[in-house]
Amino acid sequence: MGSLASSIKIAIDAGHGSNTAGKRTPPMPEDIDFDQDGIVDIKKNESIREHIANVGVSVLLAKELRRCGFQVFQSAWDDDNAYDDEDVDLTTRQNLIKKAGCQYSVSIHFNAFGDGKTFNSANGICTYYHSNDARINDSRRLAAIVQNHLSKGTKQRNRGTNRGAFAMVNCANMNTKASILVELAFMTNLEEATKMMGDSTFWKECAVEICKGFCEYLKTDYVEEVIEKKEKTSASAAKVLYQVQAGAYSVMDNAVKQKEKVIKAGYKSAYISTNKTSNKRLYLVIVGVFGVKSNADGVVKQLAKRNIVAIITRKY
Repeated sequence: MGSLASSIKIAIDAGHGSNTAGKRTPPMPEDIDFDQDGIVDIKKNESIREHIANVGVSVLLAKELRRCGFQVFQSAWDDDNAYDDEDVDLTTRQNLIKKAGCQYSVSIHFNAFGDGKTFNSANGICTYYHSNDARINDSRRLAAIVQNHLSKGTKQRNRGTNRGAFAMVNCANMNTKASILVELAFMTNLEEATKMMGDSTFWKECAVEICKGFCEYLKTDYVEEVIEKKEKTSASAAKVLYQVQAGAYSVMDNAVKQKEKVIKAGYKSAYISTNKTSNKRLYLVIVGVFGVKSNADGVVKQLAKRNIVAIITRKY
């Protein structure tokens, strides 16, 4: 790994926005549970929005790249909650990646074919690079290496690497050394939409494969994830963290409004966390997490002075 990886910044661009028109599957014929936790994420006759899956992969890829020592820039997504992301226009995405000083970039997508209203047989995985860029050879080689790793995972049609005049592979506009765009499966293919786009295990697989591709291209070691065995500990022996929560909402817009109110009150690090219980999704407005309860108590009191009701919940 060493110092080489730490000097390299890679932009992970999550395609589209959570509400971008058309960028979604046809209505799904069955319930979809992304992470197999027993709670339905997409109900029957609803569509999986492409950006939700794009962010799912992006979050996991960021963890992979950071573990391998790379710096990561998040383009068009800010956290693991993809439901509140606006669709950032392509020029703005390019300019932000350029301003961040990224040497490389990858844009995450799921493919589509047909009218978008019905499923069809188009299938497979492919990687794009720019069709007419001064740095085409570097991008072509990166695309080939990443595509090779992607093709080793879940069995899919290998559609290879392709040239395209897409904004998110335009190295000149982003001032990157190499840029690629991956289409990980077809969201208009029922099997790929169900077993790939709608499955967080597949997201993780793709994240690992893309990261391995970057490591090979940049001649640095891929660092395997270390999964520690969980030892049984009593609640009293576990470390307790105190989370300050300023609301729980079933509607995302309400949570966003509350978060903005908390930020205006001076707590700029406030964020929204998704909690799924009893087959219901809740959006929690989290002000902060503290190791000392008195610090959490102080925040609750300060919020109360600003007419914001908050509670403290325990985390182990």
